[in-house]
Amino acid sequence: MPGLNESDFLLVIAQLSVAFAGFAGLASALSDRANMDDTRVDAGRLINMLVISLCTAMLALVPFIPSLFGVAENVVWRSSAAIALVTLVLFAPGVAMRTRRMQQYTGFNMPSNVVNFGLSAIAAVCFGVSAFGLPATKPSATFVSGLVALLLICAIVFFRLIASLLRPHSPD
Repeated sequence: MPGLNESDFLLVIAQLSVAFAGFAGLASALSDRANMDDTRVDAGRLINMLVISLCTAMLALVPFIPSLFGVAENVVWRSSAAIALVTLVLFAPGVAMRTRRMQQYTGFNMPSNVVNFGLSAIAAVCFGVSAFGLPATKPSATFVSGLVALLLICAIVFFRLIASLLRPHSPD
């Protein structure tokens, strides 16, 4: 696609992930809590969404730092991917534990959880492959693909949270 380079795409990913986090937080604060999914599920979704969204935004900005120092492009993508992989390893256990606790409450959606787990695995594989410099001709492709997988998780969790908050409640 002419005219769209990795830098532009990274900035769009960062902006979208922050927008998801901001709108989810605002919607949660302004919502009417009557007859939605269990509040523990919505709270877990919101916390997971904030963690994933903010990590995605920060990871989208990481390649700019070594690039500013004039580091070779291949090293920029490999080091950024290694940082992304470490970030996933650090934050995934907390997200997984919250998600596991949410399973017992009304409103938990197993199919969405399975898709999110699959997308997390795709992101981890993309970051791992990119950290090893693959594909050699365009290492940025796998790094950006990993970020898009994380952004899709943000979108799914955002949709589930907003759908819960907007679900009509029964009259008292």
